Amino acid sequence: MPPTTDPPKVSQRFRTASFMLSLITLTVLLTGCGDPTTPPASPSAPVTMEDQGPLFATVETDRGDFRFQLRPDHAPISCANFVNLVQRGYFDDLAFYRHSRVIRQVGNPFNDEDQRYYPGYSLAPEFAADLKFDRGGMVAMVRLGDDPTAMVRSNEFFVTTKPQSERYTFKYPIFGEVVEGQDVVIGLLKDDMLRRITIEGDPTPLLEVHADQIAQWNDALDFSPDPRK
Repeated sequence: MPPTTDPPKVSQRFRTASFMLSLITLTVLLTGCGDPTTPPASPSAPVTMEDQGPLFATVETDRGDFRFQLRPDHAPISCANFVNLVQRGYFDDLAFYRHSRVIRQVGNPFNDEDQRYYPGYSLAPEFAADLKFDRGGMVAMVRLGDDPTAMVRSNEFFVTTKPQSERYTFKYPIFGEVVEGQDVVIGLLKDDMLRRITIEGDPTPLLEVHADQIAQWNDALDFSPDPRK
């Protein structure tokens, strides 16, 4: 019977192929698993209003500076709108065109009570039970009318000089309160200029939560001719 030499060759080829297959399998497994000592990255949690810290606005005027705290915990839409307008420089070099014994109002580039600027959008009023006109220095938005369902004029705000009657509460939505420089507010005269507003604190959570609305507001502002330009 002739000697058999083929089986040993087949066996050697089989062992080589098995080794290569095992090596490839191990490489794939290691590639898929990554470094076993490195923990997998956890997805970052979405930003919420719970992440928003204190925010303040310093208002520079011809009579000096006053500073108020924003209240995004009670009026997030109003505060997001205000911060966005500040970042656009909207209030720079506008006059306190409405002046009375009880308010100092700014935000109308026409500087005229009979001619008002419309920025292309308005806001729904936001009210909170613990934000009342029971003291001076309350920073509030202006309604488009006296109707209880009237929207808010998004580009204007006023500051009170002293406590007001209950009729102000739940009519004009408050979004801030003066913490420094109330004497400056009281001393403002008609047509005194607001030179600049600076936001203190990080408004990133506020702006991120309302990013879609802010984009719509900016589109409206871009298509609403500002008489100063």
